[in-house]
Amino acid sequence: MFKLENISKSYGDKEILKDISIEVAPGEAVGILGINGSGKSTLLSCIAKLYPANSDLKLGYVPQENPLFDELKPVDNIRMWTSLNRSQIAMALSLPPLSELGISNFLDTPVKSMSGGMKKRVSLASVLINCPQVLLLDEPFAALDLLAKQDILRYMGAFLNQGGSIIIASHEEEIFNFCNRVFLLKDGALIDTKDLAAQGISYIDMLRN
Repeated sequence: MFKLENISKSYGDKEILKDISIEVAPGEAVGILGINGSGKSTLLSCIAKLYPANSDLKLGYVPQENPLFDELKPVDNIRMWTSLNRSQIAMALSLPPLSELGISNFLDTPVKSMSGGMKKRVSLASVLINCPQVLLLDEPFAALDLLAKQDILRYMGAFLNQGGSIIIASHEEEIFNFCNRVFLLKDGALIDTKDLAAQGISYIDMLRN
């Protein structure tokens, strides 16, 4: 069980996160719903900082922006984040579950020539190559076409089936159809959307109110 307790964050006098606690079971995906500026990215960043690379828990964090080197190809970008050599990386990308990302189809394409969907897949692989137990995804569907979304959803399903845990920050309803549980981040606090849905409140209403 991945457990977070009492996360708070302020910028100056403004409190962004207020004593947030959450648990995520192995094989479970938890969604964090919120409008832009609600603190979703801040929450994921805070979680990532709690578990550095040398901690016992292997945690992978994929930010919204793709931290890639434009002149390099996928394997060389991924090498920046792992001790594996080129051959080992290429092999891992060709086998399940990483093969679900489809990167083997554009191994020789420099990042500067890639679509947004291709870049997102390489960013994911840069984190997933090290076999994290918990995956943090910040707006994983931003600027992606339908095929890229389906490939990433397929990988996420394979990751969960292997016992991994995922926390997804987004404002897209499509993401939350995939998640086991969804929380609304509002005014610095997490609200279980089941409680709101029981009152007949839709995702759009949740974001507006």
